[in-house]
Amino acid sequence: MASKLLIVESPAKAKTIGKYLGGDFLVKSSVGHIRDLPKDDGSIAIAKTADGGWTFTPKYEIGAGKEKVVAELKAAVKKSSEIYLASDPDREGEAIAWHLKEVLKAVAGAKPFHRVTYNEITKSAVTKAIAAPRDIDMPLVDAQQARRILDRIVGYRVSPLLWKYIQCANNRTLSAGRVQSVALRLLVERQREIDSFKPETYFLLGVEAKKRYARELFIAKLSRFDGEKPAIGSRQTADNLLLDLSGAQLEVVDVKSTPKKRHAPPPFTTSTMQQAASSFLAMSPGKTMSIAQELYEKGLITYMRTDSVNISEDARSAARNFITAHFGAKYVPETPNFYKSKEGSQGAHEAIRPTSVDLTPQTARLENGAAKLYALIWNRFVASQMSEARTTVRTVALAPRKPALSHEYLFTASTTDINFDGFLVLRADAKPGRAKAKKEEGQEDDDSDEVASLPPLSKGEIIEANRWIADEKQTKGPVHYSEASLIKALEENGVGRPSTYAATIETLKAREYAKNEKRKLVPLERGILVCDWLVKKLDALFSVGYTAKMEAELDKVEADKESMDSMLSGFYAKFLAALESCREPAPDKKKFEFVFELLSGVSKWRPAKIEGRRKYDDKAFVDSVKDQMAEGRPLSAKQLDFLIRMVSSYADQIPDAEKRLKEAGLGAGASLVPQKADDELVRYAFGVMKRIPGMFKNPFLKSLNDQYERGRGLSMKQFKILAKAVGENAAMLDDCDEIRAKLAEFVPDGFSGSETDPAVPGLLKLVMSITEWRPVQRKGKKVYDDKAFVESLSDQFAMRHSLSNRQAMALRRIAIVYKDKIPDYAKYAESLGITKLPSAKYGEGARQEAEANDTP
Repeated sequence: MASKLLIVESPAKAKTIGKYLGGDFLVKSSVGHIRDLPKDDGSIAIAKTADGGWTFTPKYEIGAGKEKVVAELKAAVKKSSEIYLASDPDREGEAIAWHLKEVLKAVAGAKPFHRVTYNEITKSAVTKAIAAPRDIDMPLVDAQQARRILDRIVGYRVSPLLWKYIQCANNRTLSAGRVQSVALRLLVERQREIDSFKPETYFLLGVEAKKRYARELFIAKLSRFDGEKPAIGSRQTADNLLLDLSGAQLEVVDVKSTPKKRHAPPPFTTSTMQQAASSFLAMSPGKTMSIAQELYEKGLITYMRTDSVNISEDARSAARNFITAHFGAKYVPETPNFYKSKEGSQGAHEAIRPTSVDLTPQTARLENGAAKLYALIWNRFVASQMSEARTTVRTVALAPRKPALSHEYLFTASTTDINFDGFLVLRADAKPGRAKAKKEEGQEDDDSDEVASLPPLSKGEIIEANRWIADEKQTKGPVHYSEASLIKALEENGVGRPSTYAATIETLKAREYAKNEKRKLVPLERGILVCDWLVKKLDALFSVGYTAKMEAELDKVEADKESMDSMLSGFYAKFLAALESCREPAPDKKKFEFVFELLSGVSKWRPAKIEGRRKYDDKAFVDSVKDQMAEGRPLSAKQLDFLIRMVSSYADQIPDAEKRLKEAGLGAGASLVPQKADDELVRYAFGVMKRIPGMFKNPFLKSLNDQYERGRGLSMKQFKILAKAVGENAAMLDDCDEIRAKLAEFVPDGFSGSETDPAVPGLLKLVMSITEWRPVQRKGKKVYDDKAFVESLSDQFAMRHSLSNRQAMALRRIAIVYKDKIPDYAKYAESLGITKLPSAKYGEGARQEAEANDTP
């Protein structure tokens, strides 16, 4: 019977480790975290301290659906003599171990808890870890708790501000995140760079050359023009230079051979693995991490969340032996390759590597994505321990020779010859002259004179110019980040940690802040709105530099150089100041006093009304605000706005209410908070709208309907637009007068179209008889389609029984332009006022009228 309990994070890992341990151990899984912060704003108790700082106490609870797991673990603890906590070897894993101990210690009593960690799930690594247990590393736990508290405070305090101030569809799903919002900022700033970039045209001159009597051709590029770097900006200049070069031969004026060495790259870290998988396998970071997790739990690779490039001495020796046996001694460097991890990395961890170098991609028996990712990891690790590649770069310089050349030209071409392939034997994608890895930013190197191969050439040799070339090019601006390049940018800026990058990118896509488009991350309108607001209001909190500084502060907590509360207090002070700066300024107290004076004239208050769980009581609300002011508590602009509207609603009991409000600067238009339209009227307007054909084709009106159906009311401004559109288009309904009467108070300027040009019906009949239309024309982003324009006016007239004077004028111009296509034109021209073209030409005037079309 097992007397020891070992708890890991996943069932798959438990199954693998269970095979390695004898009958003394029972291996159970916690299935990830068993405790977390509850989903409410009071999940962290924040208390002020005497020294001006704060304490932060998280209130954890058993996660939803984890009750059964906890019960099983408690039962297992009761039957065991010792408990080994073997969660992952990082902050998150250390925190899971601590949570397990906190939950299970009451049941365990005096039974000892041990913390064990390992970087690979192999029998030797696991048994070695169990033989050398340690205590839980509380600074590491505190670093995880601090990160969790930071993220909760930012998310729960900033997200509601987005809901309040950003008006867009589904705005309650908007959220801010400490790392997420900085990643979004990088995407949006790159989009702005792309939008503002203006390409410039230039020309690259080259020559297609060959040795005399040879067939092999190569291209050399113009590298110097009259002794300077060439800058050819026009086709005319390029053509003149081609004419100048025509008939010239080429002399080899220089030949250089430069030996070079190329060192193997280090084994993968989490971020470099994600970048390589994205670039070479078109695999998203989330997918990459999911597959890597499977490989780790099967015991095939070391732990996949790491920022270290270190490897164990045993792994290095095994790799060198493998390379000697399969590639030969010359592929093993005399001195083993060592790599330096970046500053701040967890040096005790290893890079990502296969647990056994002898298990090659061909013998691993994996399929699909797992096979591809394992091959990528295996090749990178083995290559990292191989000899450097030795190459020679040959460069030839060619000068045209011809009498009376107007300019001095120098063309160059280079090629790389491999003398010894070294580690490149495992990386065909990186070999010069072969299929190269895709450039991450999608840029071509127009300045490179690299060619696949060059014939042997000698200085002074004359060769043939097969043809002269002038390629038209445009300067290339910045491109959107890919998932891989965004990860690289985050890592280079010290934002976030490798374990968080995949989740950050998935969140940006899930929130509809960005989308993948041709393997690039493109920010969407929602994301741009959120980013712009955060930068405008809370720039200091969501800057790249500050977020990187917070990561460094978390590292200090982990290294036990600063306490969790001290680190969080420094953040919290700045955070509160930033939130305060984006609050609406409190209204002048005298405005409240003036409004209270007006309301004192109300003798008969409306009875209290209950809607759902909310009670609406005008008098009680006024009294509560008075008490709040008397107690010296801050008052809000929203409260003042409600009181102003209350004065208007009780105007029958307050003499000259509207006039007195207006004189005090609090009348119509002084509302500080958008008013909500009456729900019953909104429902009525949308009901009428559904009876009018074609109104839902208007995207704005449709968006208002979608907003209403999702449970969000309309502001008064939105409702006024809806009321005007519905009233104007109700002409086709029998109860048009009744509809307009009900909506009239919200359309102070009245409904347009009550008076219309009497010629419109005849004009429409005339132009609708046209069967042969001019081709659709485009001007920039605008499309001018005569037929579609006329049909839209016809639809509008059918709904409203009216068109504006500008639209009637546009119809006249179209009729005149198409008079040869209208059979009855001469018969009706005089009566319809279309005997001569109005002052503006159709190409200008009528199109301007088309742009003024106000069809809903």
